[in-house]
Amino acid sequence: MSQIPWLSIVWLLPLAGAGAIAILPAGTGRYAKFTGLAVSIGVLVLAGVLAARFQPNGAQFQFAENHSWIPAFGTSYLLGVDGIALALVVLTAVLVPILLIAGWNDADDRSRSTNAYVALTLAVEAMVLMSLVALDILVFFIFFEAMLIPMYFLIGGFGGSNRSRAALKFLVYSLCGGLAMLAAVIGLYVYTSRSAVFGEAPSISGRSPTPSPPASSPSIRGLRMSCSSGSWSPSR
Repeated sequence: MSQIPWLSIVWLLPLAGAGAIAILPAGTGRYAKFTGLAVSIGVLVLAGVLAARFQPNGAQFQFAENHSWIPAFGTSYLLGVDGIALALVVLTAVLVPILLIAGWNDADDRSRSTNAYVALTLAVEAMVLMSLVALDILVFFIFFEAMLIPMYFLIGGFGGSNRSRAALKFLVYSLCGGLAMLAAVIGLYVYTSRSAVFGEAPSISGRSPTPSPPASSPSIRGLRMSCSSGSWSPSR
């Protein structure tokens, strides 16, 4: 297990940046933009460090962090990345600075604060990154659903002419997908608590796996895609 909590840093940095920008006083939109851009570039640098230190022939899940959370449920704060997750982390880190630059003046003519626009964007980045690196199914589910909150306010506050309708459609669709995923999570927990299926899971950086269902298993990756695809549909 890595001595430096790289994965915790990579998702906490944009979350801390979002919090700092959110408490800035009114009229500091320009400062908020540059702060948000600097934070997103910092996340990109960290993602580059992870990519450079990743060993293709090493353990399946690297930069692992494991801290007990709810022992009664076999749940822990378990983070790690394989090659696929790392590629998505890097892609997310690349896209957010581009997004902030492309929408540099988008929030200026809105009634909403520019600070809120930048803070919500960084909050979404933090939730996405955490969803990508979480290996515990409960941790993944919590952050995956928490991502809906800043996304809803981003769409509803800074979308197009039909932004309120689009935000509502996004929320309803995502919550329905979340209910299906919650049912699958409960089913996985009930099934795996009575079997040794996860006793055969690959080790994480040389450590034995936890008994809770890993969020990186093929079934959960399928749930991620099924609940995410189609959730962004413009209202007409």
